Amino acid sequence: MMSVLLAACALSPDPDKAGDSRQTEWRISDQLSVTALKPGVWMHTTWQKFPGGPRFPSNGLLVKNGDGLVLVDTAWGHQQTVELFDWIDSVLGLPVQQAVITHFHSDRMAGSAVLQDRGIPLFAHPLTIELSAGGQPSPLDALSHLKPGETARIGNLEAFYPGPGHTRDNMMVWMAEARVLFGGCAVRPGSSVTLGNTEDADLDAWPDSIRRAQQRYPHADLVVPSHGPPGGVELLERMPGLFEKTDAPN
Repeated sequence: MMSVLLAACALSPDPDKAGDSRQTEWRISDQLSVTALKPGVWMHTTWQKFPGGPRFPSNGLLVKNGDGLVLVDTAWGHQQTVELFDWIDSVLGLPVQQAVITHFHSDRMAGSAVLQDRGIPLFAHPLTIELSAGGQPSPLDALSHLKPGETARIGNLEAFYPGPGHTRDNMMVWMAEARVLFGGCAVRPGSSVTLGNTEDADLDAWPDSIRRAQQRYPHADLVVPSHGPPGGVELLERMPGLFEKTDAPN
């Protein structure tokens, strides 16, 4: 692992240039990678394998904010989050100053204890704290109780609550300067033909939540889903077709 970190550091020592240097992807371990999306914006991806199934990716973001970083969702696991912070320290050399958790499922916040041990404040919708209380360590700081369509500032990011969808508390995060929208689990990847895990979903409210995101961010350059490669605004545009499939009789 150390040789990987040293090689990455040699290629991209300057965090202002890491997003457009020769190296755009770092394989930190078999379960964790980081990809530069734009200058100052990196996507971290954790890979988990479920019994009898293929490996499954889960994305979050790192965003440069002045002399520090904002983390959007932890890696999918405690150890993977430790490894992510080792990479941040070795390659970017910037402190994670705060984090935002986009909903209460473990693929978003399984590494919360790592941030708490480092004294990094985690922000989340109050519903996330309420829903996570029975399992994951709860985020330390609640955002204001956002209503559907409302926003809050976290560093240079805009946390947007579109309304219920994949979960009652799912939020999106907007990076205005880079024009990157983290759609989280409310947005499905381009290859998906289903809505994925709907155990905690609000299928009635989800279409309206997507429409709010489309209205607020029509000029997004990149839309990043939680589980799959980034795309453009077409990832939002294709969501109604998935809702129609869900509504169709079996």
